Amino acid sequence: MKKRLILLSLLGITLFSACQRGLKKETSATENPAPVPTIMNQEITSHENQPILVGRINRQGLQAEPYSGWFAPNYSAYKVDSTILMPYRQQLRGMEILLFMGTWCEDSQAQVPQFFRILDWAGFDESRLRVVSLDNHPDRYKKSPQGEEEGWFIESVPTFILLKNGKEIGRIVEYPVNSLEKDMATMLAGMGRE
Repeated sequence: MKKRLILLSLLGITLFSACQRGLKKETSATENPAPVPTIMNQEITSHENQPILVGRINRQGLQAEPYSGWFAPNYSAYKVDSTILMPYRQQLRGMEILLFMGTWCEDSQAQVPQFFRILDWAGFDESRLRVVSLDNHPDRYKKSPQGEEEGWFIESVPTFILLKNGKEIGRIVEYPVNSLEKDMATMLAGMGRE
């Protein structure tokens, strides 16, 4: 009888513990909520009362008004220095690119359209390009609604990051050292020496 009582007690403790673990698993789902869907080309009014894009954006967002006012002419006027990049054209197509910019930033307004022109010349697959537009509000300066910039150490915009298999091979920060093409060629050439 005593053995039976001990066995029943152990069984009760085991079941109680299992239920507690089960409750813990159920509550952990609220601790790790499902990811929030990405809103593409989200426009807000800046603290300067100007429209800006924040978060994930794409070419269509940049070609819409009022951004097309700087995107279209800077894209059209840019002549790609194809002789510099020609030896690396195929390598460039195999890259993943992460671009942080600000639609409010003059450097972004000048260089991002030029960068798109280079990618078009190379035949780059835009599905391998992620563009994130950052806020300019003092409380959210160089941040995006989804925090895509976290861990990338973005100090200036635009920042163009070239990745191979998820690993950074180089970046152009704010403005190129020589030119977009020459700086990209240097990164791609360095990849071949690894």
